[in-house]
Amino acid sequence: MTTSPAIPATAPGNGTEARERATWAELFYDLMLVFALTQIAHLVAGHPSWSALGKMLLLLAPLWWGWVGNTLLANTTRETNAHRMLLFGGGLLTFVMAVAAPHALYDARGEAVAYAGAYLALRLLLAVAVHRQGAFPAVNPYSVAVVTAAAMLGAAALPTGPRAAVWAVAVLVELATPVLLGRRLHGLAFGPSHLPERFGLCVIIALGESVLSVGARATEQHLTATLVAVLGLTFAVGASLWWLYFTFAASAVEHALRTHPVPALVVRDVLGYGHFALVTGAAVTAAGLSSTVADPTHVPHTALAASLLPGGAALFTLTFCYTRWRMYGAASVQRLTGGVLLLVLAVLASHLTVLATLAATAALLVALNVFENRWIASGRPLLLVPRPRPAAH
Repeated sequence: MTTSPAIPATAPGNGTEARERATWAELFYDLMLVFALTQIAHLVAGHPSWSALGKMLLLLAPLWWGWVGNTLLANTTRETNAHRMLLFGGGLLTFVMAVAAPHALYDARGEAVAYAGAYLALRLLLAVAVHRQGAFPAVNPYSVAVVTAAAMLGAAALPTGPRAAVWAVAVLVELATPVLLGRRLHGLAFGPSHLPERFGLCVIIALGESVLSVGARATEQHLTATLVAVLGLTFAVGASLWWLYFTFAASAVEHALRTHPVPALVVRDVLGYGHFALVTGAAVTAAGLSSTVADPTHVPHTALAASLLPGGAALFTLTFCYTRWRMYGAASVQRLTGGVLLLVLAVLASHLTVLATLAATAALLVALNVFENRWIASGRPLLLVPRPRPAAH
C-alpha cells in the first residue's frame, strides 16, 4: 500500500516507519481490553448510580490511554520479538488492571494497589520503549503519564474518597496532556491504515460487549417470546451502532489521516478523545442493555437506570458530530438530530418499561441509518451543520 505524501512514511529525525496493518500480537493484546471493558461495564449494570458511573469513567480512562499509548507506539515500531514481548507485557498488566478494577475504588485497598501498580508498570514499560525509539521529545504524554500513574499508586492506600479524588486529578492531567503538548507532536508519522484499523477493532470490542452481556444473562433463563424480542432488539441496537461507525465513519478517519495538513490533530482529537467517547457510549449502552434481560416489563426505579441505554446510544451518535467537525469542519445534521432524539428518549425513559425503551432506541437507530444511507445513495448533497463564520472586524 502506498503512503500519501501528506503523511510521511518516516518520522522526522528517527528513521521509524509508520506501520500500515495491525499484527496478530496486537490483536492478542486487544483481548485483554475486551475483558477490561466487560469488568467495568458491570460496575454500572449491577448498581446503576451516578457514583458507579463516575467510577466507571475513572477506571476506564487509564485503561484506554494505556491502550492508546501502546497502539501509537506500535504504529511506528517494526514487528520483532522484542516488540511482541512489549505487547505481551502490556497485555498482562492490562489483564491485572481489569481483574482489580471492580473493587479498586471501593474499600479493597489491595485491588487499588494492584490496579495502580499495574498501570504504573505499564506506563514505565511504554516510556522506556518510547525513549529508546527516540520518536518523541523528552517531555511527552508517555513521560507525563508515568508521573500521573505514580500519583495514583501513591494514593492507592488512602481511604476511598481521597483516593478517588487524587485519581480523578491524575486522570484529568493525563487527558489534558495531549492538548498541552500537542505542537511538539505535529511532526510525527502515522500509518493512515493501521490506526483506523486498530481503533475500529476497539469499537467492535466495545459494541460486542453490548450484545454479549445480554446473551450471557439470557442463557441463565428459559427462552420466552419476550426474551426473544429482547435479544432481537438488542442485536438491532448493536448492529445499528456498528453501521453508524463502519459504513462511513471508519473510512472518513483514514481519509482524514491521509489528507489533513496536521495528521497528529486527527490522531489526538478524533482517535484519542473521540474514540474514548465512542467506547464510553458503547459501555454505557451495554450497561443499559443488560438490565433488560431480568425483567423486560419493569419500569426502572431511578432516572439514571432508565436512561443508560438511550443515553449511551446518544453519546455514541453525537460523538460523530464532534469527530466530523474536527476532521472536516462541519457536523452531520441527521446524526445531530438522531442524537438529540435519543437524549429526549433518555429523559422520558423513566416513565417507560425497559422493553419499550429498548424498542424505541432500536427504532430510532435503525431509522437514522435508513435515512442516512438512502440520502447518500440518492447523490444529494450532505446535510451539514453550517460552519461558524469568523467575526467581522
